[in-house]
Amino acid sequence: MTGGIHPGRLGTLRRVSLAVVSDFLQRFLLVPIVLVWVYHLLQRRYLTVGEGKRNATLYFTFVLLAVWALTWLLSKFSLEDLYLVPIAFFALVLLIWQRRAIFPYRLRCVRCGLPLSASRVLFFDSNACEACQPSPKEGENS
Repeated sequence: MTGGIHPGRLGTLRRVSLAVVSDFLQRFLLVPIVLVWVYHLLQRRYLTVGEGKRNATLYFTFVLLAVWALTWLLSKFSLEDLYLVPIAFFALVLLIWQRRAIFPYRLRCVRCGLPLSASRVLFFDSNACEACQPSPKEGENS
């Protein structure tokens, strides 16, 4: 055979990926998934006052995991990155549609408008400052 590739050597050619972005997302999207999951585990200390924010991190992790799984499928089947557009659109529509459930975080108190502390922003469902709603004492179940 002259001027071509020997048929026996076709298997040794490296596969050229048409899905560069999905390959990148497949590798590096696991980092935010793990970080949100660790944050979700940290919220266990605030079960009585932060169930809604704990659920929000769980929902957000599900969205990230679904996007990761779909990018994995794109890489597995060597599909083009063009298929990421409907995936991103669907994820964005889902996040906007469920924004109150997925993003319940406020930086200011809903009652008096003062800035909230980091623990109040991240762990307390009430989004109220310490003056407006005192935190429950140790050992109280309310």
